[in-house]
Amino acid sequence: MLNIVQLSRSTFKEAQVEQRQQAAPNKHARAGSGLPAAAGGSRSLWFNPPIEDPDRRPQLTRERIVTEALAVIAEDGVQALTMRSLAARLGVVPGALYHHVGNKQRLQDLLLDGVLAEIDFHLDSSLAWTQQLKVLAHRLRQVLEAHPGVAGILKTRDPLGPHSLALAEALLAPLQAAEFADREAGLAFSLLVDYTVGFAVSSTPTSVNEQRVRDAAIRGQLHEFFRSLPPDRFPALVALGEHVWLDNRDERFTVGLQVLVDGLEHARRSPHRPALGERPTTTARTTRRREDAQQAVAG
Repeated sequence: MLNIVQLSRSTFKEAQVEQRQQAAPNKHARAGSGLPAAAGGSRSLWFNPPIEDPDRRPQLTRERIVTEALAVIAEDGVQALTMRSLAARLGVVPGALYHHVGNKQRLQDLLLDGVLAEIDFHLDSSLAWTQQLKVLAHRLRQVLEAHPGVAGILKTRDPLGPHSLALAEALLAPLQAAEFADREAGLAFSLLVDYTVGFAVSSTPTSVNEQRVRDAAIRGQLHEFFRSLPPDRFPALVALGEHVWLDNRDERFTVGLQVLVDGLEHARRSPHRPALGERPTTTARTTRRREDAQQAVAG
């Protein structure tokens, strides 16, 4: 009888040990993937990917700041771009912007150079120097008009960044190849840049004047108004007004650029021309001819 009781107790203890072993997690057990298993059968925190937080802001970088600054200018104009408003738009404090771009002027230089980076400076070397200049001017205008408001900044600032320098090099090279004198090449360069940037500033597609002539009905009313003016006071407007107020921005730019380049070509070819930027001087021969003509009239 005693042997039976001892055997029962021993069996009961073995059963309890077996139950505890089944219930206790094995610290060295591995999941099917070969990674340590976690409680409840899930994988360990260290091997789980981080949970994406939709409210987490993207990392602040110089490129992101410049991109957002261009968006501000395009939407609300140049005057709306301040460091404080830009910081609020990016969800950061103004000091974070200064850490990346220094100040507002530096930000403007960065965004200008970023825009100019979009210009294709490569030219076909077989083109005439006049044609190379026209190609570059058209490309510059196209890029500036793709970023409304930027031309106004470029008109007042010369960033001298890598792409600004590349643009200057691309425009000066054809003038140098055409054998303009150094000073004349510099003046010709300024004429081309001022014309192109000035056109982009003053004749934007979103201006009131451009929108007015783009609408056929309003344009027709405007032409009728010119024809109705008193011809004794406004004879030129009555005759030509409808040929001035037209939806022809591209044509105006192309014709103006052609006139400018033709003038440079004429100045380069003229054997006895005054240098660009200088007033014509009266030569001794011209003075003598004028005196002879006056004497002939007097006689």
